[in-house]
Amino acid sequence: MPWSLIIASALGAPAPHLVLVSLDTTRADALSCYGAQPRPAQGAAQTTPVLDALAADGLRLERFYANAPSTLSSHATMLTGLDPHGHSVVRNGYPLGPPPTLAERLQGEGYDTIAVVGAAALESAMGLDRGFRIYDDEVLSLRGLMYQDTADGVVRRALTAVDARRPDAPLFLLVHFYDPHTPYVPPEPYVRAVTDPGYRGGVTGDGPRFKRLAQAVRSGGARREDVQHVDELYLAEVAFVDAQIGLLLDGLRRRGLLEHSLVVVVADHGETLGDDPIYAWSHGSNVAHEVMWVPLIMRGYGMPLARHAVVQRQASMDGLAPTLEIALGLQPTLGTGLPFYDLLRAGPALDRDGWPDRPTLPVRVEATRPRRAEVAEGWNNLALYRGIWAGGWGAFAAPFIDRPLTFYDQGAPPDPGILGELGLMLEAWDAAAPPHVEAQMAPATRRALEALGYLE
Repeated sequence: MPWSLIIASALGAPAPHLVLVSLDTTRADALSCYGAQPRPAQGAAQTTPVLDALAADGLRLERFYANAPSTLSSHATMLTGLDPHGHSVVRNGYPLGPPPTLAERLQGEGYDTIAVVGAAALESAMGLDRGFRIYDDEVLSLRGLMYQDTADGVVRRALTAVDARRPDAPLFLLVHFYDPHTPYVPPEPYVRAVTDPGYRGGVTGDGPRFKRLAQAVRSGGARREDVQHVDELYLAEVAFVDAQIGLLLDGLRRRGLLEHSLVVVVADHGETLGDDPIYAWSHGSNVAHEVMWVPLIMRGYGMPLARHAVVQRQASMDGLAPTLEIALGLQPTLGTGLPFYDLLRAGPALDRDGWPDRPTLPVRVEATRPRRAEVAEGWNNLALYRGIWAGGWGAFAAPFIDRPLTFYDQGAPPDPGILGELGLMLEAWDAAAPPHVEAQMAPATRRALEALGYLE
């Protein structure tokens, strides 16, 4: 029996279950508890009541950031505790190499490990299946360029997999929802609940009309009501996922799996909406705040975790895996990210952030989608936007610009010394980047392009 289970047994308490819910393409302010405002005409106070309630009963991090704005790279960070320079996953289609994962760690501690994913970006060939006894990546519907499943199908598959769990072992369950990603085609009840009932423009969240609208945004010729409607379709997708998470949690509760559990809800990256004339309704090409700022909600059932709390101090995805190890009573072994468990535990918490005299957790980020051909030498993403946040200040490096530019949320221009130090930290991160990784095509991506006639 693994030492964690021996110790838990000696203390008279079972090892806690871990339920990790991953929201694809969900910017933090798409959730009501992070500031999403539904239309007054709809009469609803919230678009995400399930997650809002979970956050109100547990805790949420107000300033949590992804390290990369693409699904596979961010999930690799989520499960290894390594930023993109540590795990060398360039973007979707580049498999994870040898770094150990959270599933492998927990499997070694006696956990039954189950994953159900909503899109082929995370298919088993990409390497995230390591350590999972069950890794359900059976997504058969082609929507856009991605094989995927809708949130209700993901929940059915997840609960079916849970019913096949080992009843004598603690459970690690990973559930991934892809719906907020384009195309934005939520079920009709959520369209009616979230979008303007008076809209008659005819634009949809997919297909030729959507593409023409994105082009009109870039040229400055888009109608405001059309842009607003597509933004609302995105929020309707998030609302649909929220409702399905409620069904998932209800199913786990009926099975007695929430009595001693840690439930974690996090997004892999955000999404730029129609207010950006260059990157409207996309992600991957830049490191804008709305793309890198993601929700993190945690609720401990029968565990010493803070309740009714909002943590203001920043943290990032590369610290999540070691933080979860600590929360489950294990020694942190994964990755090099700084764990932030001290912000989450019950009782007094170190919740302050600043520069340079107060503790801070630097966040290093990089874009992953090239607008031109892949670079031939050096780490693939060095020619893309990269940035660093620390203590409320930030700097980023942009293609074709040889000095850091500033972005800041302190309400005043940054001190030149702080900006210079951030620039040096970013340069050091770049200097330690891994070597070039040759481009690859994931099996499901090839199938999708073949189905659409792009490949023979």
